[in-house]
Amino acid sequence: MKVEVKKIDKIKRIIKAELSGEDFINERKEAYKEIGKNIKMAGFRPGTAPLDLLEKHHLKTLKEEFLRKMLPVYYEKALNEVNLHPAGLPRIYDVELSETTLAFSAEFDIKPEIELKDGDYQGIKIKEKKIEVKEEEIEKVITNLKEGIKKTLKKDLADNELCRWAGYADMAGFKDAVRVEISVEKLRERRKRIDSQISQHLLKNINVTLPQNEVEHYHKELVNREIHNLRLRNVPDSDIEKYKKEIEEKLKPLAQDEIKLYYILEAIAKKEGLTIENNLGEVVLGFLLSIAKYD
Repeated sequence: MKVEVKKIDKIKRIIKAELSGEDFINERKEAYKEIGKNIKMAGFRPGTAPLDLLEKHHLKTLKEEFLRKMLPVYYEKALNEVNLHPAGLPRIYDVELSETTLAFSAEFDIKPEIELKDGDYQGIKIKEKKIEVKEEEIEKVITNLKEGIKKTLKKDLADNELCRWAGYADMAGFKDAVRVEISVEKLRERRKRIDSQISQHLLKNINVTLPQNEVEHYHKELVNREIHNLRLRNVPDSDIEKYKKEIEEKLKPLAQDEIKLYYILEAIAKKEGLTIENNLGEVVLGFLLSIAKYD
């Protein structure tokens, strides 16, 4: 395979690929034969028609199916030939297929290369807020629980009845359980705030040239997800259409930030030699927390 690479800007590339020779010809013929098994021809049982007859009467179908199946394969091979790593889907064009050759061009963005300095992400200052559970917060949970039970049972429960209903022997034990539940929720919210501080620091201090095709694709995904959620809440389509532009504008910065953050976290993981089996964000943010500075 011959592959030429043209650099358009920092991340946009165009490759021109050409396949020819005996190996390609044999591969094309075998693919045509396989496709031909699903083509009906008078006088032949399925899969038994000679290749020359298939090409004579169904060449267009053979070519279309061959390209549909094999273009993605050859595109991947071309990328491997020149060691490029694309971000998002390519635009494939100028496709020419003959008996002996296949040529095509592909335009795509590559993953951005991020130059990281230790100071970009090490020792990030974290503003920490002390976690405490106030008595009025516990009372509020208990009051809300009482009100919910009252709507169901149509009667008020005394404190001792409420404790037994919740599975506790006395009010002290029940309050301790409520305190723990509130503490867990506050710790979860604390972690969200700290993760947000780290993310905002990275987004502010590290420059990334974003692959716009990938950003646009992810933006559409976010918009579709938001519209789906609105429909689940029985919001009329007329209202959704009315505010669609507003939804799209609101989600643009989010799409950009989330794509940018992903590439930053990926670059940090690579620089630090972190093993990522899944959940890139959880692993890298946890690592950054371990080397952060707390105010």
